[in-house]
Amino acid sequence: MLDTATPLEGLTDEAFREMFAKAVSLQKADRQENQILYYRPVSSHAMSVHECKAKTIGIGGGNGSSKTEVALTEVVMCATGVFPNSLAHLAEQKFRGPIQCRIVCESLTTVLHPIILPKLQWWRWSGADEPGGERGHWGWIPKTSLVDGDWQRSWSEKLRTLKLICRDPKTGEMIGDSSIQFMSVDQEPSDFASGDFHLIVHDEPPTLAIWRENEARTMRVGGRMLLSMTWPDDPAIAVDWIYNEVYEPGLNPHEEAVRWFTLSSFDNPHLRQEDVHKQAAKWSTETTKVRIHGEPLRFSNRIHPDFTDFTKTWCFPCGKSVVPVENDAHKLMCPNCSGADIEQYKHVREFDASPSWPTIFLLDPHPRRPHTMCWIQVDPGDDLWQIAEAEVSDDPAEVKKVCTKIEMDFGLQVVQRTMDPNMGLSVSGVRREITWQEEFRMAGLSCDLADDSGVGRQRVNGYLKPDKATRRPRLHVHARCKNTIFQINRFVWSDFKRSLEKEQKQTPSEKYSDYAALWRYCLNSDPQYRILRYGAPVFRRTGTRKGGYG
Repeated sequence: MLDTATPLEGLTDEAFREMFAKAVSLQKADRQENQILYYRPVSSHAMSVHECKAKTIGIGGGNGSSKTEVALTEVVMCATGVFPNSLAHLAEQKFRGPIQCRIVCESLTTVLHPIILPKLQWWRWSGADEPGGERGHWGWIPKTSLVDGDWQRSWSEKLRTLKLICRDPKTGEMIGDSSIQFMSVDQEPSDFASGDFHLIVHDEPPTLAIWRENEARTMRVGGRMLLSMTWPDDPAIAVDWIYNEVYEPGLNPHEEAVRWFTLSSFDNPHLRQEDVHKQAAKWSTETTKVRIHGEPLRFSNRIHPDFTDFTKTWCFPCGKSVVPVENDAHKLMCPNCSGADIEQYKHVREFDASPSWPTIFLLDPHPRRPHTMCWIQVDPGDDLWQIAEAEVSDDPAEVKKVCTKIEMDFGLQVVQRTMDPNMGLSVSGVRREITWQEEFRMAGLSCDLADDSGVGRQRVNGYLKPDKATRRPRLHVHARCKNTIFQINRFVWSDFKRSLEKEQKQTPSEKYSDYAALWRYCLNSDPQYRILRYGAPVFRRTGTRKGGYG
C-alpha cells in the first residue's frame, strides 16, 4: 500500500524515492487494468468519429492509422459503461445500458485470435514501444468488466462470445451484462440472420449480403453500424457497393444518417513515424494514397485528379502531387526527385467577389432534375474564380429571379452567358414547341450555346495544376460551392471491361458531370480578361485607307 498519511516534507530522500516508485508502479498497474480510461483519439478526425451521431459510420484509413482502435474503443466504452477520460462528455449521448454487440473480422483463424482479441485483453500489449511505453496500449477491456476479473469466465470459444459487466458511467454501479459476438466475412450470410444488435463493427470490408443482414439486425433496436477499412489495392475486389452506399453518402454534407471519415497513418503518434515516412517515400503516389492516407483506389479514375479541397503538395519538376519527406536538414523535399521546388496548394478557399472582374454565367438546363448553374470570374491574369453556384427545380422565370438575386448580392458584372448546347437546342419541358434556349431567352436569360468539345477537359486539368510563376492553381472555387466540390471530387471515367483487341475506352461517366461540364464550356471559350472586359481588339492592315472615299 502507498503511505499517504506521512507528510512529504517529513520523508527522507530514500523514503521519498520509495514512495514515488510505488506510486509509479500503481499508476502502471492501473493503466494496464484500465487502459480504456487513458485512451485519447490520435487526431481530430478520430475524435470526430466518436462524436458522430450518424447511424452508419465509415472509417477509411491507411495501415496503422488507428481505424481499428477507434472502432474497438467505441464498442468497449458503450458495452462496459467505462468511458475514457477524454470522451467522458459523450457518455450521456452514447450510453444505452447493457447492449449486444457484434464484431465482424476478416478471418476467425488468422485475424480474430492473433490480432483482434489481443487488442481487447487487458494483460496484452500492442504497440511500437516496449510494454508500458508511450507508443502503444494494453487491451481495451478493463479487468473489472470481466466476470470475476477473469477472461476465461467471460469468454466462450464455442459461441465466440464475450460477456462483459456493464456499469453506470456516473455511479459505477453494476446494471447488467453486455455481450460481444465475433464473426468473420468468410461465413455464410445466413449465419448473420439472427438476433438484435445495438452496435455492429465491421473490421475491413464485408460482402454486401453480410452488410444487408447486419442492417436488419440493428434496425429493430435503433442500432449503429461501423465500418473500418483500408481500401484494397486491387480494383477487382468488389467494394463498389461501399463506395456507393457508405463512402459517397458519408461525404455528402446534406446526409445525416451516414458519415465517412478518413484517417491518415501520418497522424498516429503511436507509430514510428520516421519509418512510416521512409516507407511512403518508396511507394508510388497511388499506393501512398491508399496505404497511408486511406483514399479509395477508385479515385485514380478521376477525370480531374489534381482537384483538391484540402491542402496537398505539388512538385514542379515532377509536375504532380507528392507526399513530401524531410531531408537530412529537416526540410521538406519531394520523395521522387529529392528537390525542394515544392509548394502547398488547394483549389477551395474563401475569397471576395470583384465588381470589376468580368463574370461568365454557365447554365446546364434539365427537364427532370434541377437546372445547374455557376458564376465564374476572370481576373487580370486570366485565372478563374468560381464565386457562386445554384440549382433550381423550377421554370426559367424562377431561375431568372435566382440569378438576379445572386448577381446583385455579389455585385457581379456578367458579360457572357453560356448554356449546354445539347439541352439548349432540345425542346423544353415547359412548352413543347420551343427550345430551352428560347425558353430562357423569353425569361430574360439570353444564353449562347457552348462549345461541347472534349478539349475543355484537358484545359480544365491544366488550370488545376499550380502555375510555376504564381505558385498557385489557375482555377479556384469558393468554399460555399459545396455541390461543385462534391461533384468534381467524384467525376470519373466510366469503367469498361478490357478486351484482347481493344484498349479501355475513356468515356466520362454521366454521374456527377454537371459542374464539370460547365467548367469545360468555360475553358472551351478561352476566357481572357481583356477581351471580356473591353471587347475584342480591331486589327487593321498597314496602308489601308482609314477615311472615306472622295
